[in-house]
Amino acid sequence: MSLASSFLRFSRTPERIAAALLLLPALAFAQSPRTIADLVDSVSAERLRSHISALESAGGHRSRVTFTSGNDSGAAYIMRAMASIPGLTSVELDTFYVPGQAPYNAKPVVNVIGTLAGLDRTSEVFILGAHYDCSASRMGSTIWDAQWSTIAAPGADDNATGVAAVLEIARILSDPASGFRRYCTVKFIAFGSEESGPAHGGSHNGSTHYSEQARARSEDIIGMVSVDMIGYNWARYYTAIVSDQASTYLGDMFRTSIFNAGIPLETNLPPYPYAIYSDHEAFWTQLYPAILIIEHAPPWTSSAAYTANPYYHKTSDTLGTVNVNLVRRVTQGVLAMTADVGGGVTFAERSFALVPGSVELFANHPNPFNPATTISFSLPEGATVDLRVYDCLGRAVALLAEGGFPAGRHSVRFDASDLPSGIYFARLTHPGSVLTRRMVFVK
Repeated sequence: MSLASSFLRFSRTPERIAAALLLLPALAFAQSPRTIADLVDSVSAERLRSHISALESAGGHRSRVTFTSGNDSGAAYIMRAMASIPGLTSVELDTFYVPGQAPYNAKPVVNVIGTLAGLDRTSEVFILGAHYDCSASRMGSTIWDAQWSTIAAPGADDNATGVAAVLEIARILSDPASGFRRYCTVKFIAFGSEESGPAHGGSHNGSTHYSEQARARSEDIIGMVSVDMIGYNWARYYTAIVSDQASTYLGDMFRTSIFNAGIPLETNLPPYPYAIYSDHEAFWTQLYPAILIIEHAPPWTSSAAYTANPYYHKTSDTLGTVNVNLVRRVTQGVLAMTADVGGGVTFAERSFALVPGSVELFANHPNPFNPATTISFSLPEGATVDLRVYDCLGRAVALLAEGGFPAGRHSVRFDASDLPSGIYFARLTHPGSVLTRRMVFVK
């Protein structure tokens, strides 16, 4: 994570904040916890630790600084790890060149991309990204400028933790046994050359290359999450969300997914800070929605929830300083969000059949959607119901079902062609209960 300037920007109007607070009680029940619980429980702390350890070592080089042998070893390790995941549709290297001094400007650098192709809306892409290079710039400019190619820079927290999270989520979601049915395509990307360095210009080079190429080929990226240093906090299980105004809904979805999955993890509250010190910034530049998940915003400052990371960008950023249990919880949160955004969990519907006597409002699919989506609900016995769609201000925008329905499963189609992009809520009113689901409409 590079040291770029940042500033705060409010991403919500007071009216939208008030509307979100009014809807919060309903959001608490937006998803049945049992549908995601089995998925997040499968996140392995030992696998995360193993990935962090391997990247820290980087083939024995103990550095993944761009243009070093350790950086090459780190990319090779990620490539092997992704290739060992049989459920991924493809694994490829995305080669680019970084502007800077010769001969480094002629040395290829890579992004490693694992793809899990969508089953319904294949062209829509949700991206989980983490940079695999690292830095020791806080050892002092004299040391860093002279020794960047040989200095130990293990980068365990920044950012082996983020890469480990992406690899673990790829493993789980691509496993048919997980029950995850992806409606859109999910890409898992390890970005190269995020950090700046004495031998090359700029930062966020790998994500800039990818996002520019994505825009040039009109890739339909519905959201991007940058996972960047998520493991230093021994006092509290806390992580921070960074967002621009257009991407606020992704931050909200992350918080809602954590809550609904029952993950014991604190986050900052909206409005989220705006900052450009990681790979999400490159996607903002190309007008794609993106957020950053990071241990604190920024990690070189302290707050009531966090003490400034003393190992950031130093040779002491090792596995021994990382709280792997925190890394696991953040990974669980990103996994839950990805499952919510990218598809559904098929065993959720099977589990409903085992629990007669309950009313269920299922996640719409696809979600996000454009312009239409399907909303389903089940009744254990005949009943009078009301199913409506509301916008973020709590205004009803569509009546989808009203009146008596027999026992069983029912599905309706919601077409939002005449509505603006944004977050909407399907609310099912049934005698004795009100169930709500969040939906994202992206034109």
